[in-house]
Formats: sequence, C-alpha cells, structure tokens
Amino acid sequence: MKTRYVAIIAAGYISVVAAFIGFDAFDIGPVFASQTQKTTEAVPAASNATPLDAERSLLDALNRKEKELNAREEEVVKKEERLNIVKADIEQRLSELKLEHEKIAALVKKIDEIDDQRVKRIVKIYESMNPEEAASRIEKLEEDMAVMILSSMSERKAAKVLSFVNVSKSAKLSQSLRVKD
Repeated sequence: MKTRYVAIIAAGYISVVAAFIGFDAFDIGPVFASQTQKTTEAVPAASNATPLDAERSLLDALNRKEKELNAREEEVVKKEERLNIVKADIEQRLSELKLEHEKIAALVKKIDEIDDQRVKRIVKIYESMNPEEAASRIEKLEEDMAVMILSSMSERKAAKVLSFVNVSKSAKLSQSLRVKD
C-alpha cells in the first residue's frame, strides 16, 4: 500500500515538472483512474528522466523567466524616466504659456483702457462743440464711429446734435444706436 502512494506521488511530481517544462509525456489522469495498473508503469517513467534533470530544467526555465522579467522591468523603468522628463517639460512649457497669457491679458486690458480714454476725449470734444458744428462733422464720419460718439454722449447733447444731422443719416444713426443698446 505504501508503494502505491509513493508511486502516485512520484508520478504526480514528475508530471508537474514535465508539464512546467513542456513535456506532455507524463499524464497523471490515468494514475488516479486505475491506481493498481499504473503503479508499476509510473516507476519506469521516473527512470527515464531523473528528478535531478527535471529540477535542473525547472531551474533553468525559472532563471530564463527571471532574466526576462528583469529586462522588462529595466525597460519599464527607462520608459517611466523618459515619461517623467517629458511630463516635466510639458509642465514647464505650460507654466510659461500661462505667464505669456497673463502678460497678453494685461496688455489687452491696457489697450482697452487707452482706447476708452481716447473715446472719452473725442466725446468731450464733440460735446463741447456747437451742436450744428458737431452734426456737420458727425455726418462725415463712418457710421460706427458716429454711433460710438453719440452713444457715449449724454442723451440731451446727443439729441441736440442729431437734430442738426441730415434726416436720412439721423435715421440710420438712430437705428444703429437702438441696436447697440
């Protein structure tokens, strides 16, 4: 009875080692199906490949796998280092772009302020003029500029100026003023 268990264990060990290495010659399925018949056959199978040879093959396979894994790990580490360098570069460029964006926004704000000051100055000039004189000049301006000046003037002064503007031009300007508001 002990011999049978020893033969079963030996056959199982050999088949596990052989399966790991890639040999399909050792099948333990029939061992458990009919233990009495295969007990004597398992021992000769063990004599073909000694346990020492199987262990050496197993160790060689494990060493190859370990080398492959180490090589893959080194490759992953190198790629990770490259990605970190690229990430740092992108972050630096992004911060530079944000600074440039802030500078541009400040310049645009400054230009808008200067433009508003110029418009206010022009409006003051037209408001200080005689309404008839302002009207004759506004008639000669482009519509957008005339609308900008009239919309920035006080309503009372704009009304006086428009009363002296040509009727058709006054109608166009009034319509543009309505759309602008």
